[in-house]
Formats: sequence, C-alpha cells, structure tokens
Amino acid sequence: MSQSGVARSSRLAAEFEAVHDAFIRLVESLTEDQWHLVGVNHPKRMNDEDEGRPLGVIAHHVATSGDWIMNRIQGILEDRPLQPVDFREVNAKHADEHAEVTRKEVLSVLREGGPRLAAAVRAIPDEQLDQARDTPAGPMSIAQRVEMVLIGHIQAHQGSIETTIAPG
Repeated sequence: MSQSGVARSSRLAAEFEAVHDAFIRLVESLTEDQWHLVGVNHPKRMNDEDEGRPLGVIAHHVATSGDWIMNRIQGILEDRPLQPVDFREVNAKHADEHAEVTRKEVLSVLREGGPRLAAAVRAIPDEQLDQARDTPAGPMSIAQRVEMVLIGHIQAHQGSIETTIAPG
C-alpha cells in the first residue's frame, strides 16, 4: 500500500477505468457519418500506427486490443518471452476483417472488457509494478506498460478520432 492507503495498482485501474469510460462516451457520440470517416493521425503515434482506416474500425481495434495488451503485461509478470509484433500487418489485417463493424458490436466489446481489464490491473501486486523488461523503446516497468501501453493506447486512438471529427 502507498502512503495514502490506496494500492498503486488500484490507482492505475481507476485511471484505466476513467480513460476507458471516456472512450465509450466518444464512441457513443459518433454519428453514422463520422463512424465511416477515415481517421487522421494524431500527433502522438504509437508503434508507427497509421490511422488511415474508418473510425468504427479504429474504435473496434481499441476495444479488442485491451486483452492482447494485458496478456503481454501478464506475460512479463510470468517471465514469458514476448514475440515481436508487426503492428502495421496486424492492424491492416484487423481493418480488412472488421471493415463493417457496428457501433453496437464495439460498445458491447468495450463494456464487457473494461471491468475485466480493470480487475486484472488491480490484481497486479504493487511490489511487481516496478519490475522492468527491455523493449524496443528501452526498459519499461509494468506500471509504465499499464500507463503508456494499456491506457496510452486508448488515449492515442481517442486523440486520432477527436482530431478527425474536430470542426474544420
């Protein structure tokens, strides 16, 4: 426990929940026309991702990526090797397979996954949050992966969606 009496993992989970809930509100607010707009790159891009796909596909990508990201975080905790990923290839395949995804499908995945992912973050023992592993971007702790990858992934794509729908 931290000095405030709240576990660091609980604070990270609460931060995830706030960002996740904001993303759900954004998805709910998109009009049918906006759902089909091709996304524009937000100034902060992760893994050189290119947002040249419809906003609905980007939203589905966010909705379905949380479990994959958490699995990698848990892999680090369990000292499993992490396989390199070609994000451009994975994202292109996802975009092709989910080109017709609906808002209802995306919201269902988001609402089902959010509580499970928050619980997984809360379950990380605080003493393991500082455990680090080398990454292509340099060493990164579990806490940094939660903040920069699990939470940051949502924020980066939300920024892209908001930039796309921003008035002229």
